[in-house]
Amino acid sequence: MKTYTRNFTPSRIIYTLLIIAICADPALAQLKIDYGKSYVNLTKGATGGTIEPGDILEVRATFVVGGTINVDSCAYFDVIPANTVYIPGTLAVLTNEGKVYKTFTDALGDDAGGISGSNVQINLGYKNAPTATAFRRGRVTPSDKPSFFGGTCIMIASFHVQVTAGYGNSVNLGGGTFSYFPVGASLTSISFPVDSVMIFKNLGICPNSSSNTITSEFGGTFGSGKAKNRGPSSKISNNYTYNVFGPNTPNDYYYNISNNTSTGAAGYTTLNTWPIPDPNIAGFGYSHRVFGVWDIIGDHTGALNPLLGNPAADTVNGVGGYMAVINSSYKPGITFLDTINNLCPNTYYQYSAWFRNICSHCGCDSNGKGPASAGYIPTGPGDTSGVHPNLTFNVNGDDYYTTGDMPYTGQWIRKGFTYLTGPAQTSMIVYIRNNAPGGGGNDWALDDITVASCIPNISLTPNKADTLCRGSDDTVRFKVTAFFANYTQWKLEKSVNGGSTWSDPGIDTLGNASSGTATPVYNPLTGLYEYLISRYYRLNNIDTTVIYRLTIASTVGNLSNPGCNFITSSPKIVRTANCNITLPTQVSVRGSMEDGGLARIQWTSREETGAIQYVVERSDDAGAHYRSVYTVSGTASPGMGASYTFNDAVPVTGEVYYRIQLIDHEYHNYSSVVLLSNSEIALRISGLVNPFNQSISFNLTVPEDHNIQLGLYDTYGRLLMSSHQSAYKGINHIVLMEPAGLQSGMYILQVIYQGQTITRQLIKKIY
Repeated sequence: MKTYTRNFTPSRIIYTLLIIAICADPALAQLKIDYGKSYVNLTKGATGGTIEPGDILEVRATFVVGGTINVDSCAYFDVIPANTVYIPGTLAVLTNEGKVYKTFTDALGDDAGGISGSNVQINLGYKNAPTATAFRRGRVTPSDKPSFFGGTCIMIASFHVQVTAGYGNSVNLGGGTFSYFPVGASLTSISFPVDSVMIFKNLGICPNSSSNTITSEFGGTFGSGKAKNRGPSSKISNNYTYNVFGPNTPNDYYYNISNNTSTGAAGYTTLNTWPIPDPNIAGFGYSHRVFGVWDIIGDHTGALNPLLGNPAADTVNGVGGYMAVINSSYKPGITFLDTINNLCPNTYYQYSAWFRNICSHCGCDSNGKGPASAGYIPTGPGDTSGVHPNLTFNVNGDDYYTTGDMPYTGQWIRKGFTYLTGPAQTSMIVYIRNNAPGGGGNDWALDDITVASCIPNISLTPNKADTLCRGSDDTVRFKVTAFFANYTQWKLEKSVNGGSTWSDPGIDTLGNASSGTATPVYNPLTGLYEYLISRYYRLNNIDTTVIYRLTIASTVGNLSNPGCNFITSSPKIVRTANCNITLPTQVSVRGSMEDGGLARIQWTSREETGAIQYVVERSDDAGAHYRSVYTVSGTASPGMGASYTFNDAVPVTGEVYYRIQLIDHEYHNYSSVVLLSNSEIALRISGLVNPFNQSISFNLTVPEDHNIQLGLYDTYGRLLMSSHQSAYKGINHIVLMEPAGLQSGMYILQVIYQGQTITRQLIKKIY
């Protein structure tokens, strides 16, 4: 139950060395000496983030004296790390809440602390003779201040530094030595190992991610069950010991995995409305709340409100999800440790978890007094929670991210960052480390740990199926958008058997390859990186349906790895028609709006065959997708014609397209398209084939029957050809044959209808 809190200047990075002395808790009477080293990113404050150039860090070395032991000749030694610069006037000893207990000048010889060049020394022990001076190390006893309820002394020696190196470099925030002389023993030195901290751009958390790559601990959720106390976890560090919930357990240095944080037994409850502190239950001598003050909550997984989480589980009548509950040790150290396998090289992964500070009333001030004691010094204005959890995420031995202080809010909070794997990296060791000492706060829950790749989006542009003549040219275009610019490798594939097998479509009609490397471009409006893949393929005379799909990845090798590539969920579907065979049966079709906004489709046939069938198809999305709404067999005698009518029972809303499909054995053709609308129809061009070869074809939608004038111009404005045609209300399919000898290049199409002019740029390609 410990927390570290401090107000910091956000414009600098401070390296703070903290030495904490904590009076021994009766439940931890066996504790003699403990120690640890950590740091806090003061620039990032409670928001948290990566270490970046210019940040100010506070480096902390924690020293704990408890039990019945006294130590003499106590001092801390350290060196200002490379790639940082010392912030003058920041030598201090702090409480475990991060408050300044003692300050020192930088000069040597005037007080118990000083700095010479890059060497730091702070002599410890300020209460008992011999006391620390500029020339003498002092004595520390368990009853010294800063005190944890009078039985353990926790000190933090600290100083501040500012990061001076650029991205890609590292800072060693480890090192340093505690030296002390236990009474009746020999001089002892404690040296801290290297702590490599990467200077890493703060990329935040991507808005979308794939499934969790963590497979242990039920995908980072800790599972679920009926039992209130689940068994131990092999992923919780051996810095902590498993213990079940009880009136005063789990205590400092202990943890539990539970679905209900009440005390259990007679104190079992699913309510979090008991008073704080909660009085003892009559006849039992303890309350519903652990230590009388902890929140009574359930886990986070699947909560309807992710900030509030789930209520404490009723495990008498049901089951509940589990979470890890940590009562932090007096020394900073690793809490959760795991190895993640089957990662993809050169891929951004989002590493995040949900945390909750579970104690609003756990503070213990430097005098050893709790919130209920007279004269208690609160953690901060209106805050009696004590030490705030503050955690570091480490990958493969390098620190990448700190959460910042997490004060008590009664809510869960998500913390995380984005990490890029190396060119051949497929696994990583990740751990969460506690930066703040316990002893009066720093009690927290952990759930829903996630390591997931940031996924791109692949969309068909435009997103619609096509029906084209066999032998014609088809444009296949996909748009790729991603939070990062690393998904640069791509390949197109096609299937002619409904997606059962896929093959390389080969070089397109313009000589472009079917795979390659793209250059994503940042779009400041969307905040995403984007690129287009466009290819032009000629449909053969055999395939009836062709499907195109795009696969992308961050490396060439990942393109063929199903676990590392991404395939569009909206493939391009092209249905082909044998337009070279003219069916004997021909139709003319027209449509009209009837009362109630209903459509009437009428068509007249000629030269019917005995096997002809008519299928009326309707589209409500501008011709992107058609569906069959009526089927009828031909009724005329062979070689003759007949008239047919279909009244649609579904009202026309907006613009609705109708067409007739003519089916004669294995052949089929389509009629012209009828456009009906319950409002005025706008003049527009659609379906323009561009680039073109030999003929220019497009659909022209007109509001009323009227003649149109067509013109083709070169880029100098010279008229190359013109044509007059009749256009009828709705959609008209226009085909304009190009003039002889037209060369490849840019041209202008002009359409004039009742004084309105539409122009389009065209490209002529000779295949």
